[in-house]
Amino acid sequence: MKNFESGDFDFIRSVQDRVSHSLENKGLLIDLSTDSCRKYLQRKVNTKTNVVVMYVDIAGSTQMSHDLPSLILALIIQIFSQEVSLSIEKFGGYVLKFVGDAVIGLFPSDYDRKKAIINSLDCSRYIQNVMRNGINPAFRKNSIPEIAVKIGIEYGNALVLLYGKNIAHAHIDLIGFSISITAKITSLSFPGEVVVGENIYHNLDVDEKKYFLALYAERNSKWDSVMKYNNNLNYRIYKYVKGDSQF
Repeated sequence: MKNFESGDFDFIRSVQDRVSHSLENKGLLIDLSTDSCRKYLQRKVNTKTNVVVMYVDIAGSTQMSHDLPSLILALIIQIFSQEVSLSIEKFGGYVLKFVGDAVIGLFPSDYDRKKAIINSLDCSRYIQNVMRNGINPAFRKNSIPEIAVKIGIEYGNALVLLYGKNIAHAHIDLIGFSISITAKITSLSFPGEVVVGENIYHNLDVDEKKYFLALYAERNSKWDSVMKYNNNLNYRIYKYVKGDSQF
């Protein structure tokens, strides 16, 4: 992986080339798949596992679906999903599923919780960089509206649930607090932000915690409205700001 912190943006050019090719040919270069995640989850069916969950959501997609022709909207979502999938895999994660205009990824933490958390945070910054400097320049060049994404991340355990009897074919999914709270965290983030839950924050060393800003006071009214449906859970959220100035 190229080190975008040191100013080496060769990987950005490769993103732009891939996006431009997809736009010109009205289709993706790769087939999006969740097979690798499925194989991972098959080994853990009906048990709880510790994972870092990441939601990546296109901001303003409802308005886009109203304003844009179907073909353009489809291309935007497909290209977004392609680049997010490649980013998650680059940092050792799996794509759990695609949900409309969102991609849900997970980073297994069976053996090294902190490494999984750091990988997810690095991946989140990488994705924001890809959006701003890789996808959007190619979109502008082709007169397609730019996009911004909201990212939410949390760590915790989740139940690997098999919906059926045949493990080779039945649907497998994750359920639990880490999954549901990450969706809520993402809904409260602003375009271009990475927001994490308190389990991410508390599992980091002091030298990493300096890159987080508490949001529970700043967005108190919105957060209270979310938490009132969760028995007024005393739960904290943080904005991840490492490297913001470089984007």
